[in-house]
Amino acid sequence: MAIPTNTPIEWRGTTKTLEASGSSITNNSVVQADDANYDTVSDGEGAPDAEFTASFAFGTAPTENTVLAVYARPLDVISTNDAEAPELARPTRYIGRFVVNNVTSTQYGTPFIGRNLPKLASYYLANVATGQTVSSGWTLYATPIALTPKV
Repeated sequence: MAIPTNTPIEWRGTTKTLEASGSSITNNSVVQADDANYDTVSDGEGAPDAEFTASFAFGTAPTENTVLAVYARPLDVISTNDAEAPELARPTRYIGRFVVNNVTSTQYGTPFIGRNLPKLASYYLANVATGQTVSSGWTLYATPIALTPKV
């Protein structure tokens, strides 16, 4: 059976690389994905949500079921003034998380949807109590996503 007209369907835009090869992240610290910002208008084609994915590894196995959290720093909130950069105890804007396994091989974080993203933001990865350092070379991607009626 075909999908009926006007039924909500998922639309996905072009994936944007926020970080192609991040620096190491020590336990309980936050590092910026500094290759690119994400703009919901120009990058997301107007979609307020995005699916975030990442790859990362540890030199020593981390504590299982701890997380790498994604934080946003809204930019140009008043004219060209930006929100404060996130810190572990004050994340500025929490977006989502990747649950960590206790292995040293490359992990591919289960994708999650960040909802109602800031119009323009820089993004950060926080190593939250894994007990180990995230090795350099981690990646972070955002893919715009929206529900739209089938025409």
